[in-house]
Amino acid sequence: MTATGMDRIRAILDLAGQDILGEMDNITDPVARQEAAREVNETLLPALVAEVKAHRAETVAGLREGRTLAQVGELLGGTSIARVDQILKGR
Repeated sequence: MTATGMDRIRAILDLAGQDILGEMDNITDPVARQEAAREVNETLLPALVAEVKAHRAETVAGLREGRTLAQVGELLGGTSIARVDQILKGR
């Protein structure tokens, strides 16, 4: 990925984080605000992480076609065979 593409993703996440924190700050009831923070931490963020992992696994699976795990690992910058296998399994 180009630095520009990664920079855009980082900026999007930063803005989303600011928006989320702003929305939580707008919740005046501290108990409800705490519940919103818990929901973000325990449900929403893990769901996003799972989706990103699945996307990564799908992308690496595309690299895997016609290649060994070692070759894919080399394409990924020297990633071990075991780690490539883990990525493919979404771990």
